[in-house]
This record gives sequence, structure tokens and C-alpha cells, in this order.
Amino acid sequence: MFFSDPALDLQISLVLLAVSFVVALIVLAISKKKFLSLIIFSVLGNVSFLINIGSRMFDVYSIKWLGYFALIFWPIINIYLIIKYFSKK
Repeated sequence: MFFSDPALDLQISLVLLAVSFVVALIVLAISKKKFLSLIIFSVLGNVSFLINIGSRMFDVYSIKWLGYFALIFWPIINIYLIIKYFSKK
């Protein structure tokens, strides 16, 4: 979606996924809350693939299932995790 190059789109998605992992680790180190760190990683990881949801990368690399998962199921999982986190408080 960024440059219409599937290889570049995949690299961007993976870099953003790595950034979300680093952010989750930083939150874990600062707050010592594992569940909050998991939620942050999940939400940011989902966003990293939703940015490229219209990309040809899912077709070229035969990961169309990941596109459907990121579009349909992953947001439902994130909503469940967020509700569970705030209901514990």
C-alpha cells in the first residue's frame, strides 16, 4: 500500500511489528504489568498489518489468511483483552 511493492510492504509491516514488540518490552520494564504489555503488543501489531491491508503483499507471499485474521479476528481479540484489562480494575 505504501509503494505498491509487496517486498517493501512486507518489510515495513515487519519493522512496525518489531517496533511494537520493543514498545511492549519498554512498557513491561517500566510498569511491570505483563497483561498491559501484551495488550499494547497486540494492538500495535494489529495496526502494523492493518496499515497494509490493501497491499498485494498478502497475495504475492500467500499470506492472505494473515490479512483476514488482522482484519476480522485480531480486532475482536484486542477488544476482549482491553475489556478484560479494564474490568479487573
